[in-house]
Amino acid sequence: MDLNSVITQIRTYCLSLGGRVGGAADFETGTETVIAITDPVTNLLTYPAAVVIPLEDDAGDDLIMDGNTQIVTETIGVIVEFDATADRRGQGGVSQVEAMKYNLFSAILNWNPDPYRSARGLYYVGGELLQFDRARLFWQFRFSFDATITDADGFPIRGDPLVQVQSKLQPTDPQLTAVAIPVITNSDVG
Repeated sequence: MDLNSVITQIRTYCLSLGGRVGGAADFETGTETVIAITDPVTNLLTYPAAVVIPLEDDAGDDLIMDGNTQIVTETIGVIVEFDATADRRGQGGVSQVEAMKYNLFSAILNWNPDPYRSARGLYYVGGELLQFDRARLFWQFRFSFDATITDADGFPIRGDPLVQVQSKLQPTDPQLTAVAIPVITNSDVG
């Protein structure tokens, strides 16, 4: 899944984040570089902010016997940083999670980042607390997308061209005569 398109979608439609969304390869890098956004006037951290990271890519079994058709479940994490300075227990920070979840739903739930690969858009698969200290609370929301891959996505299989096929049926009854099957060549098949 293209993280840039997911980030753009969240920046555009999740108004509670105010455009404070970026991407990273993992949580640690994201917290250090993306969601440590400061207000240019006060030079203080601005909350909430989010980072989108790839989580997993899980391929299902091949669905057909003589080719390749698989469903690949691609999962991303949207990690939101909340202000947790209101209390040491984190209740103030975690109390913001529910509203943010529904704001993210309005931005990306059912949105299809690749309609050529799937008829179904992103769906919610869960969320969890990642980290909490006296200043910040990090909550991860997980979304998945089921992409279909087929032989058309792979390397073209090459083989010897069909030049001719010949066969002769021999009857089991000696009183019958053999039947010849016509020769097929590449020029006959196209």
